[in-house]
Amino acid sequence: MADNGDGVTVIELEGNEVALIVGEEDGAMSVRVAAARELPDANTDIPAAHEIAIALAMRLLRDPDFHDEVLDWYYSQPEEDEDEEESGEEPPSRR
Repeated sequence: MADNGDGVTVIELEGNEVALIVGEEDGAMSVRVAAARELPDANTDIPAAHEIAIALAMRLLRDPDFHDEVLDWYYSQPEEDEDEEESGEEPPSRR
């Protein structure tokens, strides 16, 4: 991830990755999906990663209760430090 100097952050995705970008402006949520590669127009088989990201984006935009459920789920997860202490293992790297 790098700032290009214009206040825009550039994220490099691997060829099979899709990013779900969630923003907020003036109290309104924005959600967009960005893929490392564009799918060909004639492509009828959408990869699972694309479908999941699109489904999450649509659900976040159309279901206000889902937004709250996601936050509740997130805040109910143990901290990474707690996970490490309990298991004695380091957690997998997150990007």
